[in-house]
Amino acid sequence: MKKMVVLTLVLVFLFSFSILSMAQEIKLKDPWVSEREQGQHGGTLVSALLGDPKTFNVITAQETSSTDIVEDYIFEGLVSRHGVTTEFIPVLAKDWEISEDGTLYTFYLREGVQWSDGVEFTADDVIFTFDVIKDEDVPTSTRDVMMVDGEFPEYRKVDKYTVEIEIPKPFAPFLNNMTTFIIPKHKLNDAWQAGNFNDMWGIDTEPSEIVGTGPFTLGEYRAGERIVMLRNSYHWRRDPQGRPLPYIIRWVRVISESQETQALMFEKGQTHALGVRGIDFNRFKENAEEGNYHMVNGGPTFGTNFLVFNMNPRNPKLEEQPWKYEWFTNLNFRRAVAYAMDKDTMIDQALAGYGSKQWSPVSAPNKVYLNEDVKKYPYSLENARAELEAGGFSWDDNGNLVDKDGRRVEFNMVTNAGNTQREAILNIAATELRELGMKINSTPIEFNKLVNQLMSEWNYDTIIIGLTGGVEPHSGANVWPSHGHLHMWNPQQEEPATEWEARIDELFEKGASATEIEERVKYYDEFQEIIANRVPVIYTVTPNALYAVRNTLKNTQPTAYGEMWWNIYEQYITK
Repeated sequence: MKKMVVLTLVLVFLFSFSILSMAQEIKLKDPWVSEREQGQHGGTLVSALLGDPKTFNVITAQETSSTDIVEDYIFEGLVSRHGVTTEFIPVLAKDWEISEDGTLYTFYLREGVQWSDGVEFTADDVIFTFDVIKDEDVPTSTRDVMMVDGEFPEYRKVDKYTVEIEIPKPFAPFLNNMTTFIIPKHKLNDAWQAGNFNDMWGIDTEPSEIVGTGPFTLGEYRAGERIVMLRNSYHWRRDPQGRPLPYIIRWVRVISESQETQALMFEKGQTHALGVRGIDFNRFKENAEEGNYHMVNGGPTFGTNFLVFNMNPRNPKLEEQPWKYEWFTNLNFRRAVAYAMDKDTMIDQALAGYGSKQWSPVSAPNKVYLNEDVKKYPYSLENARAELEAGGFSWDDNGNLVDKDGRRVEFNMVTNAGNTQREAILNIAATELRELGMKINSTPIEFNKLVNQLMSEWNYDTIIIGLTGGVEPHSGANVWPSHGHLHMWNPQQEEPATEWEARIDELFEKGASATEIEERVKYYDEFQEIIANRVPVIYTVTPNALYAVRNTLKNTQPTAYGEMWWNIYEQYITK
């Protein structure tokens, strides 16, 4: 399950068990068997997505518009985390052993699991996946997370269904790393050997070419319209009567322009479930009985919303506007912006009261690692002005904020269009910064364009965006250490640009190496304190996980961690 943080076709597909016997004669010896209520096979599930994917390549995907399609539904890891308890559960590995010294992991794979094209899944696929992730020519954040003491783990095939992975020293988050999604060697090895892996499985790929072990396969993609996912007839999970899962035959995922559109679709009865905005929750709750659905309030989400300034010296716009780099790298300037975040108004207006203030890079529900004593910046324009003065800024006769050279402070602030919560947060933040005399050009843009600016073009001023968060702090090893691909304000540094970034690098190494929870907490507490003091990102507010679910959709259990579809293989539709 990922946690590292978003059509109505009228075709009928006949369900048949006979298709299982049409592939190779491969016997599934280790099925997973559901303990939930037995369901009914058949039916079309309809839900909505916000925006188009950038890729179907699960290794190179770094944005939720892509990962929400492929992770867990098409591709799976050796292990995962339970959507309710967050405990580790076996997936493609039926079991595992850890040596007494904590440096050798042995994974025993399920025998007879098949890829969605009928080819058997084996240890060769696991080894191949690690080969690809280790390859520095492949741009993947997963490599950042899997490094142990600066080294990629050693791995080897013991036999067809056994893999050993050796690490240089005990590494507490390692089992979490094995949630990494496995890809098929027989489909991708030739491209990787030829140096073409990064071009594989783009959004123009023929759907039948994309092969996974998950409960669904890709059936159709129409840009701006829909993604159709089809039941994987070779899937290895079974219901209580031994019948193949998933129950649902077809999953139509409508690509919508905005959260308003998604809400209207649900109200019209066109979708089976909806992630509800706080501003809609009470209205939906009042109409639940009439609409034959029920509401779920899962509490604070694991995701975060924050503002990040571009402090990247490789920003291609620096030649034209070098002064912006001076502003954004000015600690007093960033702290002033932090004091200008009116989080009470954000919660009231953007989240309609269904949310909480975020101060730390660790997810709000993560009670093991969340440091609630970090430095906070309660809303105060007076404190913000004091920080600006301390940073060398002043105001002209017209009340405009100017820097030490008399240049007016003006910059662009963007977020992803269609996410009305973030758009509202953007507008509130921009309004307060204008009160400080700044000229803010605030514009929502298409999500994948925003990701390109953040991840590859590096030409933005400031962005309001979020991360998915999770249970294990080391899942952020692609974000917080200076070399991380998602170290957004200045990514992939060869050497830490600042002393505090170097200290975070050390803390992540120490936190991962420590085996006792108390010791790990100490390191991650300090990491959170550094982020709060240096404010490379400025946190805003965290929404609650709110859902509306049709009563005809059974075996659902939406949570803040697992979200709506964590057990989709058990869900089924009734009349």
